[in-house]
Amino acid sequence: MKLALEWVKVPAVELDCSRRNMNSTASPRGEVIERPAKLLGEITFEELRRCAVCVAVHPTHSLARARKASLEQVANERLIGFAFADYPEYHLSFANLFAPLKRVPQIAEEHDSSTSLIAAVEAGRGVALVLQGFDCFSGPRLKVRPISPAPPPAVIGTAYHKNTISAATENFIVAARRAKSA
Repeated sequence: MKLALEWVKVPAVELDCSRRNMNSTASPRGEVIERPAKLLGEITFEELRRCAVCVAVHPTHSLARARKASLEQVANERLIGFAFADYPEYHLSFANLFAPLKRVPQIAEEHDSSTSLIAAVEAGRGVALVLQGFDCFSGPRLKVRPISPAPPPAVIGTAYHKNTISAATENFIVAARRAKSA
């Protein structure tokens, strides 16, 4: 099972799921609490949606004129990605994505936020692997193109401890389910 935690925005609920691995969770005060591996079996994961993996490019980049980009074309570009320290699952997904090519391109630049990643691609310093819908953040500053053939989509969902659900967690899950069906 792949897990990707992203910004989730639904009516009346806004939550930053701060990309953490499944061995840690954020406490109400914001610090990260490490969880023993045996507790992971008590975690319920509910898939909310799947998003296609795409490439974000500067509007004048040659891939911006194409309707789709091949994985080989992307691998030959200077790649910009998210920082390993903040987004370790991005790097795992990155390696899995390029596995069919029998090589893993190096990430030339790492950024700690979508904002800085957008600025780097907009400045023409390279291209970035992003999820479908990323253009909602970047607007006309970048062009987002699907990769063809389409790699497996990223799974976005919610994870929670099934035995101790707070009212806030339950409200979030209900709102996320509503947004899923909308």
